[in-house]
Amino acid sequence: MDSQKKDPAWLVLPMEKWLTSAASDDVLVAWSRTQQWSLGDFRRDVSRLVPCLRARPLLRWALCFTDSYYFAVALFAVLHSGHTPVLPGHQRQSLLTEQQGEFDALLTDDDILALSCPTLRLPAEILPVRPALPATLPAFAPNAVLVLFTSGSTGKPQKVLKTVASLQTESQWLAETWGEMLQGSRVVATVSAQHMYGLTFRLILPLALGLPFYSQTLEVHEQLVCMANQYPLMLVSSPAFLQRLDDKLPPVHCRQIFSAGGPLAASEAARVRQLCGTYPTDIYGTTETGVIASRQQRQTATPWTLFAGVELSQQTQGQIRAISGLIPQPAGVELSDNLALLADGRQFHLLGRKDRIVKIAEQRLSLDEIEMRLCQLPQVQEACVLTIDKQGRTYIAAAIVLSSSGLAQRQRQSQTALTAALRQALRPWLAPVAIPRFWRLLTAIPRNQQGKRSYAELQELFL
Repeated sequence: MDSQKKDPAWLVLPMEKWLTSAASDDVLVAWSRTQQWSLGDFRRDVSRLVPCLRARPLLRWALCFTDSYYFAVALFAVLHSGHTPVLPGHQRQSLLTEQQGEFDALLTDDDILALSCPTLRLPAEILPVRPALPATLPAFAPNAVLVLFTSGSTGKPQKVLKTVASLQTESQWLAETWGEMLQGSRVVATVSAQHMYGLTFRLILPLALGLPFYSQTLEVHEQLVCMANQYPLMLVSSPAFLQRLDDKLPPVHCRQIFSAGGPLAASEAARVRQLCGTYPTDIYGTTETGVIASRQQRQTATPWTLFAGVELSQQTQGQIRAISGLIPQPAGVELSDNLALLADGRQFHLLGRKDRIVKIAEQRLSLDEIEMRLCQLPQVQEACVLTIDKQGRTYIAAAIVLSSSGLAQRQRQSQTALTAALRQALRPWLAPVAIPRFWRLLTAIPRNQQGKRSYAELQELFL
């Protein structure tokens, strides 16, 4: 299948040649508040780490980093060593301990993480001067892959294998689409590079286009204003961050803004335009499929447009499968969202996620429906429902944020009495087994850097 428009000026090198290309050592690759790294630094740091990895008979290396420059060093060193990078997507000690069967060793810049496996910490491991650096870096392993994990609505991470070839193809599509307009930009991000969207847009695309990336993560709007007043910016963000932009701060101009992790309302897109000088480009995709479609909402109900290398196949019973050059399965991947395809077959409207269905006591239950019924109660502002396992049995659990009336009721009575009242209010709508057995009252539903609900963190609340 063809990808985006063919323009030889935007053909990017294969990933394994990025460090051995003829590009000058002086090219800026990344910067932080206190440091900057050139392509020469990047080549040196990867070259120093490769022998350390090749000397160990360990194939699967978990990467847990807060600094995306050192994450990039670790990622390319593992690939050039012929090993497999594993991206757990978090740095939570308890969950990493549970996931240790998925990796053999750990690379990290976290001084606190302590797992019962061999661990190399950056930058300490690459700081000693080793005069005998390899003249050339080893090639990637044939059919090299990365291991990523989706968060999953049940809180159980689902493993996904991504080929380096698919990342290469994806970077080519994106370079052909936006490469020319992004030239001269610097890249900043509010999302982690250790999830699929952040990996693609915060790390792989800048490296493919030779754009410097900020190694730390933007946390607040003030940081964005400061950066935008210094550099022409490409911002990689999420609806969760963009919705928190402060109208009281002075407007700035970003050259491009990408948003993913959930749809952004047209009114919010217009507000971002006022504060940041451009309409954000929404990206639709999944860890399994890579990018699927994009849109820029200059008006309400703007449809999504497929990347040229993607096709959607309508199946029986309303299922839709994505087929593209980024997906190894010839039959494609079934999407977990409901889509309304337009007549041309190249555009669609996103109608929301399919019901999350679980089976408890021989009954099929919709977690989405339980959440909807909870949010219809006057005491509840926001709710997140999940399943938890206790002593071999599965139960429904609810984490809720109280509304003002719910907070007032909580001041008058105990949490036990309040949750009993909520359970009673759900009885006309839900089967007994669907009514949450376990409850947590929160000030906010925890979300990850992608702006998605952190189901792993929610699961921990019920341990």
